[in-house]
Amino acid sequence: MEKTRFAIISDLFKLSRCISDSLKLAESLIIGTSERAVRQNDIRKGIKREMKTVPVLLERLREYIAEHDDKELARQFVRLHGEAKRLCDLCSAHQTELGKEAFYAGIVYTTIEAIDGYFFPDGSGHGTVGCPVRSMTRTEITDCIDTIRSAIRKCVMETEANKGKEKAGEKAFSMLADVGRNKIQAVKEYIVNTNDKDLARLFTEDFAKAVHLSVMFQNGNAKAQSAGIKMFHIALTMSYVKRNILHEDTLKFQAETVSNHEPQGFVTTDTVQGGTFNTTAQVPVLRLYQFLTSFTVQSGPDKGKPLLDGNAVSDKDFIHAVMRADYSLIYGHCVKGKLRCVATLLSKAYFKDWKEYRIAAARSIGLTAESLTKYNVEKPFINKLKELLPMIK
Repeated sequence: MEKTRFAIISDLFKLSRCISDSLKLAESLIIGTSERAVRQNDIRKGIKREMKTVPVLLERLREYIAEHDDKELARQFVRLHGEAKRLCDLCSAHQTELGKEAFYAGIVYTTIEAIDGYFFPDGSGHGTVGCPVRSMTRTEITDCIDTIRSAIRKCVMETEANKGKEKAGEKAFSMLADVGRNKIQAVKEYIVNTNDKDLARLFTEDFAKAVHLSVMFQNGNAKAQSAGIKMFHIALTMSYVKRNILHEDTLKFQAETVSNHEPQGFVTTDTVQGGTFNTTAQVPVLRLYQFLTSFTVQSGPDKGKPLLDGNAVSDKDFIHAVMRADYSLIYGHCVKGKLRCVATLLSKAYFKDWKEYRIAAARSIGLTAESLTKYNVEKPFINKLKELLPMIK
């Protein structure tokens, strides 16, 4: 279910408390207040307990900030940099007992550095001096973009082939080794300063995949995590370019009863003009696209196939299909039974004229409304679908 901004702020406070309390405990290990071995063991247990929820809280924060480009929330988050870095150093000194906790703290502060580099390139986020960004030629910018696009697509192919996020993460880590914060910033500055829409389109073409990979790598090994942070920075930069150069704003589909000041929308890549069906709640279309292009069939003749071929169907194509109930262009690039399931459940949960939606969706793929509702589902698939589409009963 989509987290509200209030809930994310609450997560930020929880993360801040986890880091602060853990740091106090970690510092007590070195200032002479924990001389007895038993006492030291109790302190380490306390740090482990405090840090247990950090990965979950961090995942929510990263996802929300990336989707909503929330600069003020980012500013509050990057203020944790000093404490997170200090905690990582102290836990690293007790690597045998606190290796996992050192890793968690390291991911927090490197994530902060990625967000800080994106939102506050001058270092104003947590008071450090920003590194100067070397200007690059258009040829260098194009080469950098090609490297990023190649890394994204090869990693997606790895995951689609069920080779695992660890291997895909290591591939991304290797391919993006020379693409640091300054190069990502240089790409952004060049496109913005020259208003180069051709480069902007090239750079942002795989935005949805970059977001997906940044989330997927969060729970991988050290190299995958590092690649995930870099992919997160890339996705943030793509988002900025899409809004400010290509003027592709976030679409907001909301319930009539929801007030305008509440955080909205999951759809970020299309500017639909007309022909869309009226919704009763905001539709998480991009998340659904990311799920369908990464989830593979678990059994049967289609085992191992992704539910939707992301190489053949772009995020824009998918948004167009969902909001207009016109699946004609994507039906040949998916596991058909699963797509019928999605269209059927999505219609009643999110669209006012759901019967008309089903008729239109069925007609677009040469079926009747009755045959559209005939499908087989696997438990992992339907559970994940209900998680992504919380209005489904």
